Amino acid sequence: MGKERVIVVGGGVGGYPAALRAARLGADVTLIEREKIGGVCLNKGCIPTKVFLHSASIYREIKRASLFGLNTEKLEIDFNRLLARKKTIVDRLTGGVTSLLKNKNVKVLKGTASFTDSKSMKILETGEVLTGDKFILATGSIPAKLSIDGSENVPLMTSDDLLNIESLPNSLLIIGGGYIGVELGQFYSRMGVKVSIVEMLNRIIPTEDEEISRALEGFLSKEGISIFTQAKVEKIKKDGENKRVIFSIPEGKKEMITSEVAQTVGRKPHYLGMNIEKIGLKTDMGRITVNDRMETNIPHIYAVGDVTGGIMLAHVAMAEGECAARNALGYSSSVSYLAVPRCIYTSPEVACVGLTEREAIKEKGEVQVGRFPFHAVGKAALTEETEGMIKIVAGKKYGEILGVHIIGPHATELISEATLAIEMEVTVEEMAHTIHPHPTLSEGLGEAAMLLSGGALHLP
Repeated sequence: MGKERVIVVGGGVGGYPAALRAARLGADVTLIEREKIGGVCLNKGCIPTKVFLHSASIYREIKRASLFGLNTEKLEIDFNRLLARKKTIVDRLTGGVTSLLKNKNVKVLKGTASFTDSKSMKILETGEVLTGDKFILATGSIPAKLSIDGSENVPLMTSDDLLNIESLPNSLLIIGGGYIGVELGQFYSRMGVKVSIVEMLNRIIPTEDEEISRALEGFLSKEGISIFTQAKVEKIKKDGENKRVIFSIPEGKKEMITSEVAQTVGRKPHYLGMNIEKIGLKTDMGRITVNDRMETNIPHIYAVGDVTGGIMLAHVAMAEGECAARNALGYSSSVSYLAVPRCIYTSPEVACVGLTEREAIKEKGEVQVGRFPFHAVGKAALTEETEGMIKIVAGKKYGEILGVHIIGPHATELISEATLAIEMEVTVEEMAHTIHPHPTLSEGLGEAAMLLSGGALHLP
């Protein structure tokens, strides 16, 4: 028998891992990508955003260098060099992925793939027709947009635009206080831009634990970012070279004049042009439906990542891509969503996994909560990064860890231990008895667990 022919549509963080895994399992793989290998994450999302935020973090550290006994000379922002570095990093990583695909003999085609029937696809730009045994759809998502009165005459920026802007505006109003909005908002604020964030719900990062959300709002406000919650944008219009934004808050109407307006209100699945209606591929509320094996209603067609409308995170898309590839080639695989870490790369960082305190109470009933502040962690004290805390939510009866929520230094690295703990059904007592190295920030996790199993060592 010949090799199984697998066609992967989309070269982002859902598609290229699927292609690599299928190739490693012996398939003849073709990857079709309309734009650039790496997709949104490498080109317009995770990586360029974090390049920006890392530069902003270094800028802040140098500004407070005197705390560490260091004298610094005049410090300036060279935005053009920052943009050049972003491009260098993106090119390096996308080039690395391209090399991996080539090394595994994955055939990469550029263009828009469209089904002609359930076993064939046409590249619209070239007319080339491909036939496959299995298909994995990983076409990702695009920025969602609100319908706002006046926006047809006043173009609004998206997160894509904010990552490709050529010069810094004097002021920026961001509609949407989710993780994209707060990350980009803090970057621009640290670059000297007057930033305002308008969020429709009653708090920023509204899907995370409320205590963590309130803490982050306090830190961002302290830095000078204006945050308006329970705020609905009603109208946008031109005001000379600027934009005038009219929005309502509980206290009444408010108007703000700003240089630029961006909306970061999430993303939505994108599969336009694939002609999925022709082959009867099922969708629900704009997303391609799949089962726990990442199969669609057509047995030999799989879908992964943002296009399925599930948890829209890069690491989830990677796991789903590999899962789909294994199943497409005869293995039995599924993705566990029990412990999916959620990271926000502001400063301080936010990282969460499992249930929020409110969710845990709703699902489990009685719970116990342990909070350990970073100011009691030696490593945080010596780096002058004492803001924030580690919060553990656990079952009352058995002490099983249900959720861990961190706001503080290197939270996005610390969350991996908590993720494994939830996945392996670790109790707070077991985490408390695990020896953590000293001096490290990870000691805070052990101490937070100790609070729920006899008391922390380094709190009164």
